Amino acid sequence: MANAPVRVIGLTGLPSSGKGEATLAFQRLAAARGWRAEHVSFSDRIKDEARARGVAESAFTRELLSRIGTEMRETEGPGVLSKRIVRMIETWPAPSPELFIVEALRHVGEAETLREEFADRFTLIAVDCEPRIIARRLIARQRPDESPDALRSEEHAVRLLEEELQGKFSALGPNVGSVAALADYRLDNNGTLQDLHERVAEIFAELA
Repeated sequence: MANAPVRVIGLTGLPSSGKGEATLAFQRLAAARGWRAEHVSFSDRIKDEARARGVAESAFTRELLSRIGTEMRETEGPGVLSKRIVRMIETWPAPSPELFIVEALRHVGEAETLREEFADRFTLIAVDCEPRIIARRLIARQRPDESPDALRSEEHAVRLLEEELQGKFSALGPNVGSVAALADYRLDNNGTLQDLHERVAEIFAELA
């Protein structure tokens, strides 16, 4: 690849498991080393597709975007979103960043496509957080694009999160647990923010 980054980090994990905070932590560590670190989102690629279909942003919900992502995998293959991200990275204006952080993989095909493309320059990291802890965060934040069912109660949120973790929606729907099983590193986020940052620093030290 002509415009190749030093490394690509892929993050997988349940919604609100801490992937965004992990991304920021990796970016800070990269900056301290003098690297440029760019963040690329799978969710943004699905939103691009939704806009191309004429969906207004005010209508974006987690259920809608999840359904569109599943439809994309059904029509263009399980690695379709990764292929779009690969094209973004390949055509990134020079000079290429030393690090790309790709968030958030939801299907095994996405991980396989990135690993096939970037080989040993790709590292998959699973951000682990208990569904019940995440459910409390979702309810506390009350984001307008969140699932109404998830915001109804902690029990509803836990059920939906476990369905996404176990891939109960469809064969080409979100299956975070299967992606996490392929991870090179696990990043526990059941403790404090400091614990998360320390674990990110440990991983970054091994990759840098």
